[in-house]
Amino acid sequence: MGFDALSKLKGARLVTEEYLKEKWEQSKLRELGTKDAVSAKEKQRRQEKNDFLCLILAKLTGNSVAEMPPLQWDPVTSHRAVFLVTIPIQFGFFELSKRSYKLLARHVGMSQDSVSHWALCVVDRNFNPSYCYDLMSDQLALNALGKNYFRVAEITSAFVETWSSCYYVGETTKTHEEIQELGVNHMTLHPRYNLLSSNCQDLVENLVKQVCNGRMISQAKLSEELALASPKIALDLMVARLRSKMDALDEHEDSVPVQDDMDIIQVLWHRVHR
Repeated sequence: MGFDALSKLKGARLVTEEYLKEKWEQSKLRELGTKDAVSAKEKQRRQEKNDFLCLILAKLTGNSVAEMPPLQWDPVTSHRAVFLVTIPIQFGFFELSKRSYKLLARHVGMSQDSVSHWALCVVDRNFNPSYCYDLMSDQLALNALGKNYFRVAEITSAFVETWSSCYYVGETTKTHEEIQELGVNHMTLHPRYNLLSSNCQDLVENLVKQVCNGRMISQAKLSEELALASPKIALDLMVARLRSKMDALDEHEDSVPVQDDMDIIQVLWHRVHR
């Protein structure tokens, strides 16, 4: 009788051990499966980030890329890459095509960069968003009303595709919030748009100095090239700008933007006819 009881207890113990062992193995398999799923998701995110960074690498222009640390996913780095990007500018309602750029370069000597819209792009190497900072006017076109706006947008793959050039200018440890504050401060000091003294290029140049420890941009600025270009060609460009404002946008002749353009045209007129 006692032997049978002991035998039954032993059998129950073995069954319990097998049950617990099976449950433990199932738990480990679930844990491994979860880890594998997390690892696969992490790997996919890393690949997507590197694909995005490769799009930017494909747009790089100039020799400054030789100074750039590797632009690839890095989970620990505290610095971010800073780029000057150019996007085709608009005169009136018509975007300047490459043919127009070549015409300006051939007959005026103005580079494509000087007649492009500028933006500052700060690219994060880990999973945080990357941002673009630029200056726009009231009508989201540089030839429209003269009030400046500081614009911030997350950089997407579609936006990268619109870049006509991309120059590496340095690294920064400043946060997104700190750069936004610098942009707002610039708008306070330069509230009105002016072709020669307060435009998208001036904003980018100012931001680069502050986020990259005083670094200067070597690309030719529109104001510098207009000063070097034939006054007659510069006058024609400004007259076309003015006509676009008054005829297409129905600007009043007493408005500040029209008066600003008239001041520039008057200076150019005297240079042409002196």
